[in-house]
Amino acid sequence: MSISSLTFNAAEIGNGPPPLPDVIHSDPKGRGKAKDNVARIAIVDDDPWVRRSLDRLMRSAGFKTECFGSAEEFLESADDFLGCVILDLKLPGMNGLELQRRLADEDRKIPIVFVSAHDDRASKSQALQAGATAFLKKPFGVEALLDAVDSALRPGRS
Repeated sequence: MSISSLTFNAAEIGNGPPPLPDVIHSDPKGRGKAKDNVARIAIVDDDPWVRRSLDRLMRSAGFKTECFGSAEEFLESADDFLGCVILDLKLPGMNGLELQRRLADEDRKIPIVFVSAHDDRASKSQALQAGATAFLKKPFGVEALLDAVDSALRPGRS
């Protein structure tokens, strides 16, 4: 089984982890590889299973990851963060849109890929207008997420 066959759906996330493949093959597109370093991805989600699953997926694709359970935890720990953020929309305390606004107010240009189980068109529109690279609705396919992260990390993106 390859990583491209993994899909997250709301029922599986809410009821615990689905079975993971015995082997996760490295990404054939060579994602996560920069010239001399590995791209760093922050994962901000209050659900520990989602964080763990996204962490495993991103690492299997060659990225270095850091996981945070809240927007506040990310802000406290990620002063010099480079790369991009996979950000849940609904978080306790500061939500994903508020974190996006805060980063912009502080002139921290970190590309954001939003993920959400909520089909909120207004929030999606607001996130994208404010510069988010992508807004993916759970469940989302592995390739959709990896493509969004690749786009976020593309040089010259603003």
